[in-house]
Amino acid sequence: MVVFAVWEPILPTDWSAPDTSVLDRLNDRRVRQFWDPGHVLAAVIKKAETSGQLHPDCCERNGFFWDLTAAYAPGARWSDILPEPVLLNGPIVQNADALESIVAKAK
Repeated sequence: MVVFAVWEPILPTDWSAPDTSVLDRLNDRRVRQFWDPGHVLAAVIKKAETSGQLHPDCCERNGFFWDLTAAYAPGARWSDILPEPVLLNGPIVQNADALESIVAKAK
């Protein structure tokens, strides 16, 4: 399992990349963290969401997804067209149980 945490400037206080104290909140060897000031990944997920079956009932601000949880089946490959997620919702604090269930089933 790999976890991608993508940090984006959404709030007025998000004017620079997260510092070490913020990055340390996700201190796990499976986590890869990225700073996306241009909202590139959020735009790709938004585009895929419009044509997919899952639609989050939250997590959009200024036209971008944020604080979104997306989980993909084992073996899913990202290419020009994103795979359909098995979970697409948020915020993460409200979807932790659903995410833990998906991870447990994938083991």
